[in-house]
Amino acid sequence: MSEELENKFLDLCQKYPSGLTQQMIEVSLGHKMEEIVKVINNLIKQGRLMIIQNPDETTSYKEVNPEDQAKFRGLGVEDFLIYQLIEASSNTGAWTRELKNSSGYQQVQITKILKTLETRKLIKSVKSIQSGRKKVYMLYNMEPSREITGGQLYSDQSYDHQYIQIMKMHIKTFVDNKGAVDLADIITYLRKVAEEATSQSLGPEDIQALVNTVIYDGDIEEMRDTRMGSMHGRRSGILYKPTKTPIPVNNFCNMPCGNCPVFDICSDNGLVSPKRCVYFKQYLEQDDESLDF
Repeated sequence: MSEELENKFLDLCQKYPSGLTQQMIEVSLGHKMEEIVKVINNLIKQGRLMIIQNPDETTSYKEVNPEDQAKFRGLGVEDFLIYQLIEASSNTGAWTRELKNSSGYQQVQITKILKTLETRKLIKSVKSIQSGRKKVYMLYNMEPSREITGGQLYSDQSYDHQYIQIMKMHIKTFVDNKGAVDLADIITYLRKVAEEATSQSLGPEDIQALVNTVIYDGDIEEMRDTRMGSMHGRRSGILYKPTKTPIPVNNFCNMPCGNCPVFDICSDNGLVSPKRCVYFKQYLEQDDESLDF
């Protein structure tokens, strides 16, 4: 009887892949709930069934894919709840604090569950650029979102200054040589350069960010593309050309006073004063050739 009931239960799971509620089980199977509970517990123990906690605090059951059954085998209700919360976080991941608040479990218990799920390669931890060394958790095969990794401009969640400077130099050189290009031209060129140099593939957002920094540096500037899109096979938009209007230098900003964090409390007779300022003294002792006027 139990094997027959088990097969009926699994057939019902396949019919409702999003999950079976207790009410659906009772109506569809027509067996005593005690017998059904035994089947459910046995399937969970074998790793063939997953427990889902619904927002209304009811429980549903979902069949586990055959290739994942070994990973889920022996997990408890608490493990399934944390897994479900992490699954719901998608590619942005879940913080341990979020898991604690949503589950109501203690931190020690959550840490133990996370370790179990990581060991079974059901989840993974990813460092987020938004909060230093803190980690988020997501499903093992999930690709982290750009807001978590920072895209290709980051290496191991750290801003890759050297790589960015090289790419900016390529953009400036390309625009200088071509005279006027649009973003599509830069994307085509820069992707080729990036793949040849590092095997990395830069996305449109990464390249647009690089172009913007070159503009802010005063090396290139935007101009309106007035060409007819039908003639050039593209729509009118923005072109980038070498700048003819260099950004004026504010020499006051080169002085220590120009970017001093305690400028507002500096006075002739105060604790912070030009007479006692170490940086101002170093600035005045510079040779004329080293001053950027």
